[in-house]
Amino acid sequence: MSTDDSQPTGAAPAVTQTVPGDPGAPYFGGSSAPAGDPLPDSDNESEPGWFERNATLVISVSVAVIAVAAALVTLFFYRESVDEQNADTEDAVTDFIEEQGQEVESVRCDEGSCSAIVEGAAYSVLVHEDEDGDRTFGVSAYAGN
Repeated sequence: MSTDDSQPTGAAPAVTQTVPGDPGAPYFGGSSAPAGDPLPDSDNESEPGWFERNATLVISVSVAVIAVAAALVTLFFYRESVDEQNADTEDAVTDFIEEQGQEVESVRCDEGSCSAIVEGAAYSVLVHEDEDGDRTFGVSAYAGN
C-alpha cells in the first residue's frame, strides 16, 4: 500500500495543550512571576536612564554648540585682524599725506579704501598693495554723497 506525501503519517493530537502563565501577559519563557517578584532573567536589567535614552540628541546638541562657539571665535579673530589691518593702513595713509606737507585731521579706512580729511577738505584714498607688500596710494578729492 502506498501513501501520498501530502497526507500526514502520524496521529494528530487529540487535545490542545495549555501553556502555564497569565494569558494576557507577554510571553516570558512560559511562566508567570508572582506579584512583586522580579521577572526571571531581569535581575541585572533596568530601564535605561534619561541620558541613555537621549544620547543621540545630547551629542547632536553638544556638537552644534561647539560648532557655533568655534564659528564665533573664528569670527572674533577675523574681525580683530581686519581692524588691525585697517589701523595699519590708516597710519600708512597719514604718513604718506604728511610727507606731502599736508596736515591730516582724520583718516578712516575700510579694506583697501580710505576717507581722509586734510586741512578741512575731504579726500578719497585708494590703497594698493603689491605682491612684495609695498603700498601705493591714490588720492583724489571726495566725490561721494
